[in-house]
Amino acid sequence: MRRIPSLLSALAIPLLCLGSAVSGEPRIERDVFQFRDGGHAIYYEAGVPADDAKTLVFVYGGTGCYSWKQMAPQIAMELGTSTRVVALNKRGVSDEDARLTGCSEEFDQQDVPRQWVADYMEFLTAKLSDKPGSARNIVLLGVSEGGALAARVARSRSDITHLLVIGDGGWSMRDNLSYLIGRDEVEGAWRNIAADPNNTDRTWLGRPYRYWFDILDQEPMLDYLALDIPVLVAMGERDASVPAHSAAAIRTEAERAGKKNIGVVIYPGADHRLQADGHAYRSEFLRGAAQGISRGKLD
Repeated sequence: MRRIPSLLSALAIPLLCLGSAVSGEPRIERDVFQFRDGGHAIYYEAGVPADDAKTLVFVYGGTGCYSWKQMAPQIAMELGTSTRVVALNKRGVSDEDARLTGCSEEFDQQDVPRQWVADYMEFLTAKLSDKPGSARNIVLLGVSEGGALAARVARSRSDITHLLVIGDGGWSMRDNLSYLIGRDEVEGAWRNIAADPNNTDRTWLGRPYRYWFDILDQEPMLDYLALDIPVLVAMGERDASVPAHSAAAIRTEAERAGKKNIGVVIYPGADHRLQADGHAYRSEFLRGAAQGISRGKLD
């Protein structure tokens, strides 16, 4: 089992020594990945040139049909030098801002965790088959609901070296929502969902019944505890989308299981994006994690 010596030794020094930001936003490259079943999805790459990358970071997640086109270069800039970011859109997601276009019918039909896992596994296998020889670290970065996906995929593979998660914890979606809006409301909605589980026209909280039937009772905690690679989870104390207690539960269960490879950081006053009073904790977390990985402090 790989161990993280402590959050302070692994992260504090890099966070205090951020230095100057990368000048300018990294150039973004766009391509389309063809799945074996005939479907496709857009993906983006940003950061250092592929042949110079010592760390490859595969990004996935975020609720809904938002594109990674704008975020991929920002994340690459926050991670810093020697890193290349590869971000896969979900099926049916275009380059355009979903706030303007809305979600496509194709997206609604494919937007279930079992499809995400299958697509991400296929994509990773294809991309890593011709990865640059300089890349010695293969990192998964799961954001929001993508955190659970990244943990599941990392558990299923032997070629992932590190897992980073922002804005997700170890509780099931049922437990998260019961904490946030009340168990009675969740259970009432579940009765309707369970009676019509494949419906993509009827929605709850803006998402089709089919989505909820697939995701509501998935238990990411089991995947986190099964991992022996270094894992770092970041959550905002005032996250209104996922309770901070869900991330704290990972720390509690990891300690109970004697797992020394899992670290959890809960940022004071921060929201789902790790923002707090104008302070961008996400940038600090990503830069600190990237420097810790490159220096071998998270092995």
